[in-house]
Amino acid sequence: MMKHNNLFLWLLGLTVCWLASCSEEDGRVKYPYSCPELSGLQFSTTDQTPAADSLYFSVKIHDPETPLSTLEVKLIVGETLVSSQSIRTKGTDVSIVEKGIYIPFEADLEENQEAKVVLTAINVEGSEVTQTFDFHIVRPQIPEVLYLHYNGEVVEMTRSAENPYLYLTEVSGSEEGYPMELTGKISTTESLDDAELIWGAAEKSNTAVLIEASGPSFAFDYRDWFVEQITFDVMTFKLGVVGFQKNLKIKETELIASEGLFRAQISFTQGEEFEMSGFEDVEHAYNRDFFSYNPDNGKFTFLRKSGTWEIYYSSKFNYIWVARMSDTAPTCFWLVGHGFTCAPVWNEAYNSGGWNLEDISQLGYIVPIGEQKYQTTVYLSNTHEWESFEIEIYSDLQWNKDKGMELQAGSLSGDTDGIELSASNGITSGDGFVPGYYRLTFDTSQGVGKETLHIERLSD
Repeated sequence: MMKHNNLFLWLLGLTVCWLASCSEEDGRVKYPYSCPELSGLQFSTTDQTPAADSLYFSVKIHDPETPLSTLEVKLIVGETLVSSQSIRTKGTDVSIVEKGIYIPFEADLEENQEAKVVLTAINVEGSEVTQTFDFHIVRPQIPEVLYLHYNGEVVEMTRSAENPYLYLTEVSGSEEGYPMELTGKISTTESLDDAELIWGAAEKSNTAVLIEASGPSFAFDYRDWFVEQITFDVMTFKLGVVGFQKNLKIKETELIASEGLFRAQISFTQGEEFEMSGFEDVEHAYNRDFFSYNPDNGKFTFLRKSGTWEIYYSSKFNYIWVARMSDTAPTCFWLVGHGFTCAPVWNEAYNSGGWNLEDISQLGYIVPIGEQKYQTTVYLSNTHEWESFEIEIYSDLQWNKDKGMELQAGSLSGDTDGIELSASNGITSGDGFVPGYYRLTFDTSQGVGKETLHIERLSD
């Protein structure tokens, strides 16, 4: 009998030691199950809260046995989670007093929009309790007149009689209308400092979001329009125009204005003749790498491989880009850098920036012109803010050169005065460089590392 008692005591001791070691490994105290409690919940409104204002709440949180961890606060508008915050809570009793939740005023906010605040109290063991407060967001009262700020001017915008959300400037008395491009702000008072609501910069042009008075301006871009009036919709936060647009056509296909460019997809057959219409200065606008121009009959001939091509035209730069943005080597190569443009006439806008893989106006499509020969025609200028031009050759628009060209000493020929190889597989300006319009012809027939570049100066 004594042996059995000793065995029992020995096993009990092992169990206690095992439990103790587990507690040490966990490194923290474990609490029995309990759940937080919310009480005294009060909100600063019973049903309606204005957008662009704050909703305040107070609440007491208690847990009888387990320390508290956090209070999670969510604002849900309609079905969309608009904001969330996590409030640290300590101990077993916490009082939160007059905690603010900002109610944003965003585009497409409906009148009397349904919304809710969701409060979730959580203790350190993960137990939680949730309470929801339902309310409605009301749109701010917007005055009959708004104010457009641009170029140091302040212009009134009056509410439309037909559409209560639409505001318009007066019809321009200028022969040139309002600017086709501008940066600005719209406010509810003539002084930005006194305005309760100010709209400014958004991610895309011709849209706006609410900002502080010192915030950045929105971009208004209606190039190729005659702008009689500027409009602003306080429901969608979109800028628009009353006016008329140019009718640009290539092969009877109309180019559609989008984000500052006219665009179309057009099928061409090599050698076919066609016309362009609506362009003010088509002799400078046409793409020399894809078209030839006959001034006697005003017609163009397509020079390259038959197929469907993407067309981009900018009146700001007066140039037509032809490309397929998804093409990669050896179908084409891409010219990327700064201090260059494919247009035959330099524009001061190119004196800054560059190295862009998305904006066609800052790229060069190097098109095949024969067996393992490629061409692009560009204006090169060292008037750039970095006091040089520098361009590199890429095999795609992902910064890759895996199928690219490797220019070496001796690769350059032709009009190379003031043009030299760069340190990163490209060319740059050097001593004696003179800005001008150049044709670049690449020959890849000798293989990687033996490519050549012939440079021909076409004009100043």
